[in-house]
Formats: sequence, C-alpha cells, structure tokens
Amino acid sequence: MLLVWVLLLLPVLAALGDDSRDNGHSNKEAFGGGKSNPVKANNGKSSVARTVPGFRQPVIINMTHSSSGGHNRNYPAQQSYPAITHQPSYQRIQRSAPGTSALIHRPDVKAYAAPGIHAAVSVHHHPYTTGYVRKKLQNIGVTREPSYITDRSEIIHTDRIHSTIVFPRMGPDHRSVAEVAYSSRHFNDPVIRDHMAMVDEPEWHARIDGFNREEFERGRYYWHRGEDFNYCHYIDGSGYHWWGWYRDGHYFWNRYFGGRWWWYDNDFDRWCFWNEGFWWWQDPYHVGDLYCYNNDTYIPSNSAEDQVVVQSPDAANFQTYTSPDGTRQVKVATDSQDAFLYDTADPPSFNPFYLASGVQSVQFSDTSSGRPLQIVLRLNDGTFDVLDGQGVPYSPGVSDDGQNDPQGGDYSQPPSDPNNP
Repeated sequence: MLLVWVLLLLPVLAALGDDSRDNGHSNKEAFGGGKSNPVKANNGKSSVARTVPGFRQPVIINMTHSSSGGHNRNYPAQQSYPAITHQPSYQRIQRSAPGTSALIHRPDVKAYAAPGIHAAVSVHHHPYTTGYVRKKLQNIGVTREPSYITDRSEIIHTDRIHSTIVFPRMGPDHRSVAEVAYSSRHFNDPVIRDHMAMVDEPEWHARIDGFNREEFERGRYYWHRGEDFNYCHYIDGSGYHWWGWYRDGHYFWNRYFGGRWWWYDNDFDRWCFWNEGFWWWQDPYHVGDLYCYNNDTYIPSNSAEDQVVVQSPDAANFQTYTSPDGTRQVKVATDSQDAFLYDTADPPSFNPFYLASGVQSVQFSDTSSGRPLQIVLRLNDGTFDVLDGQGVPYSPGVSDDGQNDPQGGDYSQPPSDPNNP
C-alpha cells in the first residue's frame, strides 16, 4: 500500500518531453495494471480483506460518483440517487504501531473490488512529516484525529459562480440588514465555532431537515427567529440549501448538504465541511488528502502512515498516455478525469495507483539521457503534480495559496533545470 510519503526536496525536474505521447485510443481496461483484470472477490460479491496481525484496514473512498457540482456538473437537482441527510459517510483513520513498515502490509486491491468496480491504492500529495502535522493540529486545539469523507458524491466541489449567492438586503422585520459579513479569515473565531457547534447538534439537524422539506421555492429568503439571533434559508438554482446566521452585529452563510454543514472559503476557492469543532477541506483533486482550516492557512491532517484505497467504475473510457521508454502508462478517465498510474511489465511490479482527479493533460520527461522518469499532471484548477516513475510526488503540487512546506519552500512553480534555465 502506498502511503503518505515523508518527502524531501528531490533533484530538479528534468526537461519534459514535447508531447503527451498519447497512444491514440480510449479503452475500458480494468485497474489491474499490465494486461490482466483484478479477480472479483467472493464470486463477484464485494469483500473486505481479512484482518491479520499487523495489518490495518485502509480507508476506502467510493469514487463511482463525481463530487457534487464537480467535473460533470452533478448538482443536487441532477443526482439520481437519494441525498444523504442523517448518516454521512466517514471512516476513522487507523495508525500503525511506531516503527512499523506499512509497505509490508499493502492491501491487495483485488480484495476491495466488486462487479463493475475496481480499486487502486492512493498517492498523497503533501511532504509534511508525521510529527509536524500532529503537533501543528494540537497547537490549534484539535484533540481527535480527523476523518475522511468516503463517498465522493458527498463532497461539494463547485466553481465560484456556483459557490456564491446574493445575500438578502432586507431582514425579517423588512428593514435593511444592518449586520456585516464575517471575513473568510475569521471562521475559527469563537463566535462562529460556538454557533456551528450548536447547529451541529441532532436537534438542529432535525430542524434543518424539516425546513428543507417544507421550504422549497428557489430564490426566496425564508427568515426564522432563534433565541438571540435570526437565521435565513435560501435554495439556489442548483438545488443547494443555504443558511445565513445573523447575530452580534455580524452574519455568515453556509450550505447544508449530505448531512453536513459546508462553508465556502472564497479566498482559497475551497468548500470546507464542519466536523468535531473545526472546518476541514478534503481536496477534491486528491481525495485522500485532508486539511484543517486555520484562518490564514490550511494544515494537512494526514500522517505518514495513512492508507487509502479508491474504488472507481470499470465502465469508464480512458485516455492513455505512455512514457517514452514504454515502462509506464497514465490512464485518465474521460468523464471524471481521474488519473491512474500503471506499470506495463507483465506481470506488473505494483498495483495501479490513483494519482489525481481533474487531470487535463499528462507529460513525461525524456529519459534518453539516463535521467529517471518524471511525470507531470496538469489539473483543472491550474496547479500541477510532479511525480517520479513510482508515483511518488516531488512536491504537494499546489499554487501560491499558502500551502508551502514547513521549511518555507515554495512549490508554486515547477522546479527549473539549472542546465536549461
């Protein structure tokens, strides 16, 4: 099982090949790597790997649906499956014993496959060490390990146009709204955290569910009165339910979707969900990467021992990119743009890796000079991932949004070749 790697800054990026070297066809090959399909467990029924001493069950993330409002514009009004309101999916991360090498216990992805569904191990994309991450989280008051959302359809991932609304100008008393909006850099303030803790109680979930059923006219503001605050319900054109909270001279708005409270950080263009006293961001382009919001930055919550397996449909068409030396292939699903890395050897030396979602293009470095293979994925959000031939990231692949490494290294631009500036 491929884990979050403790990454050091590796040698500079070699000169990239001029072309993606697409092999010229789409396919419906399974995620077996090489030329064979994974074996269906239990005569075609879904199964989970048998627990053995020293083996940790990985977190399983269902990617058979897109994120809500994601690449294929799957908004609530377009979803054919029922919206989850009371029992959203989470899976607690399990840790290895100190000093345990999880490479020995990589799960067999075939055990997590089912009819029509294939599985792949997941690559993580940030270079933080275990001690740094956990200490940083403790310093801001996190006392429990964060959880993953394990169904991608429950993750909101909309563009800016579908992530904002026009706030009401008139309050419940038909007077102009006097409150001012909270800044995106103050959503860890005690007032907001205390309020979110209150409305995240079961009583409030039931109340919100009731209003969502009874108030369904889109574009209308439904005002309600709390004990010492006013709150407003609004349904936008895509079918999302928005809630605005007005108290103590300020207001803020968020969404209620999939049994969770969501808030859009317009400074970083991210939808964060509320869980256990903090806002968390699960990267929709790297579904195994989870971050904790901390006003002016995001702190990665994954340690160096997380294990993640992703499940994807096998009926997807793929665009296949082959490395110049023919040893590696990256297959990108045409609908979700999920990218997977394959070893072309027969038999392959590793199971396929899930690399990223929303991949626009793939490039390989030129290995004719003897330099090791490097892979560049360019993503829809304008960022990129740089990986070696084993799928290990060279950098977190983020832009200039404050997500730099603890030592101050800036990964907002690709590393340059000193021999070819």
